[in-house]
Amino acid sequence: MRVCIIGFMLLWICVNNLYAVIAPVSLQVLLKSIYAPALFSVYNRDYGMLYCELYGVASVAKAFKGEKCEVSAESARKMRHFAMTYTRNKIFLEQQYRIGYSNGWCFLQNGANLFNYEIVRDGYAIVQHFDTIAENVLKDLEVLQSQAKAQKRGLWREWGEEMSCLKVTLMERAKEVMEKE
Repeated sequence: MRVCIIGFMLLWICVNNLYAVIAPVSLQVLLKSIYAPALFSVYNRDYGMLYCELYGVASVAKAFKGEKCEVSAESARKMRHFAMTYTRNKIFLEQQYRIGYSNGWCFLQNGANLFNYEIVRDGYAIVQHFDTIAENVLKDLEVLQSQAKAQKRGLWREWGEEMSCLKVTLMERAKEVMEKE
């Protein structure tokens, strides 16, 4: 009986010390600036400035031209303005957030999934498929995106063609990336 108790105590001590060695998944950071609804920078005293992108979500940051469509510089500027105003109303600068890392992406943990859902649901971002691991999350986001498009929410109201173009272009890029892997 004593041997069992001592064994459990040693196991408990080892397990607790193991967690002390493993680095934490998230870090406390200060959100510094928002470049586009899904792009932002944060500051951490240990790591300095980090430039991040929301996981599974993309928005118009600049003009581009794909094989099938294009978004003009003027449209991109206007879309970005509306989307950044939306984002600033959702996330206030200089607040503390917990940041997590997954496959090289830096994303808002907990708030990330919530904010991802909100930004897609409200029509200010589209879903991107660069990670097949999070298929359930991406499926949920796709449903919200379809609803936002059908109800012409956010950027879908005035820039539906541009949002569709962004979606098509990102899907093509995602396929290229997946084929290389």
